[in-house]
Amino acid sequence: MVREFHFEQRSHLFTTLAAECQDMLSESLSKNGSATIFVSGGTTPAPLYDALSKLDIAWKKVKVALVDERWVAADHSASNEALIRKSLLVNNAKAATFVGMKTAANTANKGVAETEANYKALPKPFTFAIVGMGNDGHTASLFPGADGLNAALNPDSEKLVAAIKAKPSAVTGTLTERMSMTVAALLQCDRIVVLITGEDKLSVFDQAMRPGANSELPIRALLDQEKVPVELYWAP
Repeated sequence: MVREFHFEQRSHLFTTLAAECQDMLSESLSKNGSATIFVSGGTTPAPLYDALSKLDIAWKKVKVALVDERWVAADHSASNEALIRKSLLVNNAKAATFVGMKTAANTANKGVAETEANYKALPKPFTFAIVGMGNDGHTASLFPGADGLNAALNPDSEKLVAAIKAKPSAVTGTLTERMSMTVAALLQCDRIVVLITGEDKLSVFDQAMRPGANSELPIRALLDQEKVPVELYWAP
């Protein structure tokens, strides 16, 4: 159930995807009276968030939550919450309600119950999730070899979030303590959008589309399923 959309220019990708997100949001607001979207950090989606922030929709009826988070303070330079507040929750979208993952707990393991409760309170159906992918095949904070990975990959789990302890790598950096949506939670979205750029990541994506262990390339858990439509948006 994976559809691939390849673009020659990133600007075209973001224009097209922003329009698609607007359609999904408008449909959910009309049908359900609310919308719940999950967004990722990183620099790649910044132009998309800028475009979304200017949409003329009923943002006050929209809940924005994170796909994953590093276990750092909300004002930390590596915080996904800080990035989303600066890039998406501005302009018209400042009227949206934001639900973060980081709690006052010292560790993700100690904070997971509170985050789980906050996510369980989000209105359903979940509208869509924007996820990325690393060169190691991780998505959200579901890193190969991470502590907590196997439980988070379980598509039948009742948990929406999981505390993750990644192995230090060039991809994770030193901030290895994370909170992530589970695969089961992501599969409760009406649609999942995988947003990546560059030839290297496209090669990893193509590899993940082939049979293999989800634990080796965790994004495979989203691609190798028939429950939820997944769309790849890619540009060089």
